[in-house]
Amino acid sequence: MLIACLLATGAFAATPGADQLRLERRGDVMELRWADAEERLQGTLHPALPREGQPAMLSLHVGAFEGAEFTGPLTLTVHLKDSPAQVTKTLTRDGVNWHTELTFDEPGLYELEIRYQNTHLKVLTGYVTVAAQPLPPELSWGLLVLASGAALVWGVRGAMRRMKAPASPAGTPEAGTAPASTVTVESPASTEARDSTVPPPDAASNR
Repeated sequence: MLIACLLATGAFAATPGADQLRLERRGDVMELRWADAEERLQGTLHPALPREGQPAMLSLHVGAFEGAEFTGPLTLTVHLKDSPAQVTKTLTRDGVNWHTELTFDEPGLYELEIRYQNTHLKVLTGYVTVAAQPLPPELSWGLLVLASGAALVWGVRGAMRRMKAPASPAGTPEAGTAPASTVTVESPASTEARDSTVPPPDAASNR
């Protein structure tokens, strides 16, 4: 009995407090779907892959299976995942749908939270990926040309360096190397021979 109670308590604690929206991409439109025993919510987000700084249009419709038609209000909260900053707005109804325009400040994964109350409060959540703003075509081509030019300059400089430094001949001393100095060492025999050429002094002349 105790184990059953613990399991039931754990299952209740693990149950999320908000229902999850089902998002499915169809072409350039993201479809949102959710339903329970009382109502169903359907909607579209255009474009399917929003980009930072560009507006995206969200349209929602709530249909009741029984009873009176739902007339609102319907609240939407948008925030970047794991970020405390959020934007909350009350959607305006146009015909049978609610419309609003969304603009995302930066790329990343955003959480959409939809709240409305018919018989009781419903809180629905879904996640939308926002892409970064692409580079303008002119800037992309400019960066490509700049990179190609830099690679060409480095290649030409390398080739010129190789042409200016040919291999040195085998017997030629390389530039910057001082020639070896020649030291002449006289032998004792040559010194005696040079001294023997001087005539001895004359004893008679005392010279």
